[in-house]
Amino acid sequence: MKKIIPIMLGLTLCACGGVRVVDLDNEKEVAAMQDVMELEYRDWTNTAEKMTQSMLKSGAFRQVKNPVIAIGNIKNDTQQRFDTDMLTKKIRTTLLKSGTAQIATNFSGEDTTTEKMRSMRTNAEYDQETIAKTGTLVAPNMSLSGKMLQRNLKLDSGWFSSVDTRTEYYLQLTLTDLKTGLSVWEDEQPIIKEGDHAPTW
Repeated sequence: MKKIIPIMLGLTLCACGGVRVVDLDNEKEVAAMQDVMELEYRDWTNTAEKMTQSMLKSGAFRQVKNPVIAIGNIKNDTQQRFDTDMLTKKIRTTLLKSGTAQIATNFSGEDTTTEKMRSMRTNAEYDQETIAKTGTLVAPNMSLSGKMLQRNLKLDSGWFSSVDTRTEYYLQLTLTDLKTGLSVWEDEQPIIKEGDHAPTW
């Protein structure tokens, strides 16, 4: 009886399954990730890279001297709840690393420290020489805005196929010259998936 208990315990643990930590620096491991109908890491990474390269190759940044981008509204109009910063952060990082543009983090209220530091100008406890002077903030001259859309389409799966839905995601982005109010770059990238359990409201 004593020998049976450890065996049963082992079988129970095996039946519960386990967790596999994916090494995102390992291309084989990333490629072997289980596919899902929802948007996930590979979707964000691939789509952000395509959008950023499209932006850089378009010549849009040559139209504005010293491009400074404010991140505008990126609307999530899909049937999933997620923060669109997962996408825009990757785009911003690539743009900054390229040396092509800078990001105005204070303009959209993302970085509240910039304004808080300037409010210390009247505080005698702070050495005023260490406080940024007036007229030093750089205003953005471009803005990036967009939307993520989703469509679910029913498929004729037949008798033996488990595929019954195609989910189409569309990322649409627009880069605007704030001086003229004109769009200087636009693109759309689709992400298409087919399978069961499509995300719905």
